[in-house]
Amino acid sequence: MNQSNLDLEVRTLQIQNEKLLRAIEEVHTLLQNPEEQSLLIKEFYTIEDCAKLKGGAALNTYKASRFLLPGCGNSRYAAYIAGRLCFPREEVIRWLKITDAQYIDYARECGISLIPEKFLKLAKKASGTMEAI
Repeated sequence: MNQSNLDLEVRTLQIQNEKLLRAIEEVHTLLQNPEEQSLLIKEFYTIEDCAKLKGGAALNTYKASRFLLPGCGNSRYAAYIAGRLCFPREEVIRWLKITDAQYIDYARECGISLIPEKFLKLAKKASGTMEAI
């Protein structure tokens, strides 16, 4: 093996080490932040928590339309904790991964058969199946 190949391998290892160090620093930062850490272990999440985690829309938008919340408004995916509407962690995690393009399928999985027209249009637009809006 010649010197240039060794130099290339050493440089590749240095780059990999730098990437690993950055990843470890990110994990360390997450573990040091108690607010984020406590957010990961809650059993139930309020509408405010869900809006913060999901983003993409204002809190008032989520409050105005239960269809946009975890479980799409189906009461079997919600509970009241101390008088506040909350959602179980497992459903919130599932809901966080859903995009507008997947939302109609998600709603059907949640047992919702009547989809508001506004959300049908949003899903079509997001999936690219709508020609012109």
